[in-house]
Amino acid sequence: MMKAFPRARWAALASILVLTFLSGGWLLRPRPAAEGGVYGQARLFEGVVGAINRHYIDSLGEGDLYQRAADALVGSLHDPYAELLIRDSYREYQRQMAGTEIDLERGPSESAWEGRVGGNVIAPGDEVLSIDGQNTRGWPPDRLDEALRGGSSPTVTVVVRPRGADQPVVRRFTRTEVHVSAASRGVLLPGKVGYIVLRRMSQGAADELRSAVDTLVAQGMTSLVLDLRSNPGGLIREGVAVAGLFLQTGDTVAISVGRSSHHTKTYLTELPGGWDDLRLALLVNRGTASSAELVAGALQDHDRAVIVGTPTYGKGVLQTTYPIGDDVALKLTTARWYTPSGRSVQRPRADSAGGPGNRLPSTRPKVFFSSRGRVVPDASGILPDLLVRAVPRSEGERLLAGRLGEEMNRFRDVLAGYAAELRAEQVTDPNPAEAVAITPERRDSLFARLEEAGVHLDRGTYDMAGGFIEEQLGNELARAFFGSDSLIRRKARSDRQLQAALQVIRATPTQDDALTAAMRAQLRGKVRERAVSGEG
Repeated sequence: MMKAFPRARWAALASILVLTFLSGGWLLRPRPAAEGGVYGQARLFEGVVGAINRHYIDSLGEGDLYQRAADALVGSLHDPYAELLIRDSYREYQRQMAGTEIDLERGPSESAWEGRVGGNVIAPGDEVLSIDGQNTRGWPPDRLDEALRGGSSPTVTVVVRPRGADQPVVRRFTRTEVHVSAASRGVLLPGKVGYIVLRRMSQGAADELRSAVDTLVAQGMTSLVLDLRSNPGGLIREGVAVAGLFLQTGDTVAISVGRSSHHTKTYLTELPGGWDDLRLALLVNRGTASSAELVAGALQDHDRAVIVGTPTYGKGVLQTTYPIGDDVALKLTTARWYTPSGRSVQRPRADSAGGPGNRLPSTRPKVFFSSRGRVVPDASGILPDLLVRAVPRSEGERLLAGRLGEEMNRFRDVLAGYAAELRAEQVTDPNPAEAVAITPERRDSLFARLEEAGVHLDRGTYDMAGGFIEEQLGNELARAFFGSDSLIRRKARSDRQLQAALQVIRATPTQDDALTAAMRAQLRGKVRERAVSGEG
């Protein structure tokens, strides 16, 4: 008679059979091979990870290996916009899309020596010794700021030796998320021309821009210069809503075409701003990208704005972000987008077919037309109606930037601090000319403060870059004494692209006239260029 099979062995056999069934026969499959189906390749991958974990000369955890493999898989797509967002990078991405930043609220110090007046997190000249116990001596300002604001803890402890003090102090800060408006509040320039900067297409950007425009319209604005320079884009829905503010209900803003019907869509204007008679100019440059280009492309195609500046970045694809775990998300390119006329702004890579110097007839930009028949090419970003290059950096700025390097931000902090000190010393209403005047005494005092703050700059370089330094100090004085509006007006005088837009907008009574004036100015510029180069 056969001996009874032990109950424990029956249970083990049943478990193996169940696992085999649920895994599709995984446990009974042969050892992984270099070629095979999905299951075979998955076993091969797991075998490689296991072997590296057990035998590689350096100790590497399995979790770290899987994360490296995931990063490499995303990188193998050769898509510069695809990205695996993990922990801090995901939180930073979420903040960018929400339009929030980390603010540091200062708590009580553990020393009676409070350092400089003004409540700065790190004042010029302060030496940061550690952040949350990590030695930070010698760290550049950008790395310090990242460590202060980028951690996940709600509080941060900083050990600082304040400028002029012998002993360090301990300062504690609370990290708080604060919303920063995507649109500047705007300023009304002479000629009833408004000026607004739109910094990004974060959540609520369209509503914030609508509010800023309404405020200026109430003050008598009849034309607007909207500054999209260095706007990296953001949320496509906000770009669509921003463009729609200046169009008519039902107007096409953009078309997206993706692999699936979910990513193929025609975006229409839904909530226009109602400013039909408002003349409009947009400022763009190479830093204008993605959904900011979408705005420029839609308004250009509908002949609704004069585009002034330099060609934009050329990003004609859309990304979708898929959360796949706690503090983990995958950002993938899922669609291409086109302007209302059907053109793509996607700029070919320099080393690809269609890139500069490598354009066969089939890959050269095609010609499209705006609503009123103006020629608008594709595959080159957004080409301005009026090409105006920015003022190149002065010799003094290049000299100073080359000498200071990463200390340039500290240099600017010293300027701002000095301007604030001068304003605090002013007890009566300041005379505008005297307030921003750069006297020899102020120039010498600033140099002394730079030395005291540990900014490594010799007097010879300081004097050679004197023109640029005086301009920057004058800007900070204007801000400190009279506010940001005064600073904008001061900087506008030397902004070549803004001045070109103002000239076109002020000289024309309608949007059509403004477009015609821009075309004529562009033609005159081309004639001058040919004359200078000796062509024709």
